[in-house]
Amino acid sequence: MASNRLKHVVRGAIALTAVATVVGLNPGSAVADPPSNLQDAKSQLDAASKAAEVADQAYLAAQDDLKAKQAEVAKAAADIQTYTQQAKDAQAKQDQYRGQVDQLASAAYSGVQFTQLSALLTGKSAQDFLDQSSELQFLAQQNAIVMDGYDNAIKTADSAKAKAADSQVKSQAAADAAQKILADLDQKKKDADTAKEKSQSAYNQLDAAAKGLLAGAGDMGVFLGPPGAAGTAMDAAVGERGVPYVWGGTTPAGFDCSGLMLWSYAKAGITLPRSAAAQYTVGKAVSLNALIPGDLIFYGSTASNIHHVSMYVGGGKVVHAPTEGEVVKIVPIGNSGSDIFGAKRIVG
Repeated sequence: MASNRLKHVVRGAIALTAVATVVGLNPGSAVADPPSNLQDAKSQLDAASKAAEVADQAYLAAQDDLKAKQAEVAKAAADIQTYTQQAKDAQAKQDQYRGQVDQLASAAYSGVQFTQLSALLTGKSAQDFLDQSSELQFLAQQNAIVMDGYDNAIKTADSAKAKAADSQVKSQAAADAAQKILADLDQKKKDADTAKEKSQSAYNQLDAAAKGLLAGAGDMGVFLGPPGAAGTAMDAAVGERGVPYVWGGTTPAGFDCSGLMLWSYAKAGITLPRSAAAQYTVGKAVSLNALIPGDLIFYGSTASNIHHVSMYVGGGKVVHAPTEGEVVKIVPIGNSGSDIFGAKRIVG
């Protein structure tokens, strides 16, 4: 199936090349010298697609944030249960040792004192002294064990209670944050849907030739990933060239930018978050002059508003799912977006 799709893409690329050649020889062609209304339509598409991508990634990022906060609430609840049980167990030990501590205190209060001096004074022989000294040492060790156990039980109980209280605060904070995200999620979904509609409308204004150029397959050369998970992910992404861009797509039926990265790395056994912004939180930062195949490149002005992601494939090129009307393709890194924010190495 992938082979048929690739053949289709190659045929389409060849056909488009032929069209472009003919157009280039024809000075009167609309594509060679596009009228202002076509230029306007393309500009509108570019602007609308960028806005739609930003809105869609913001919605996906909010969903990632919601899942993270819900996970925090669940972890805090588990921690509260764990620390509460620890405090209960420590309290039981504290009660157990308290009786023994009370006996020691009572003995000290009633004047029952056993020291090596009293052993020497009351002993009838050197052997008596040694025997009583040995017993005193044993009693001292036992008393120390009792007191240490009592002290540790008190400290453990206090620590567990403090941790349970801290987890309760964290749980409430995460729950409040999740509620706020939920309240904003519907609006973000509406904003994304509205932006998508505008982008689709702008795309529909293009003529068939312009749409055909947008759907070009890009570089159809051979790109092979290196050994390891990053190479496996890269091979998976490269193998999807020609698959159409689909808002919210995460399967070979259609991908959006972060959906392609999610799916490709899943093929390598690595789970990525859904949105481009959340994917930026994974892995380690790398400079653009140190990229290796499989590294992810992110686009946006800040970490919080990253709106696009591509994957480096070597030779100064990336594979990505660009935008409405286009397909997964390999292009020079300079053609993938002008607002590169940074890059991350997911593995290695």
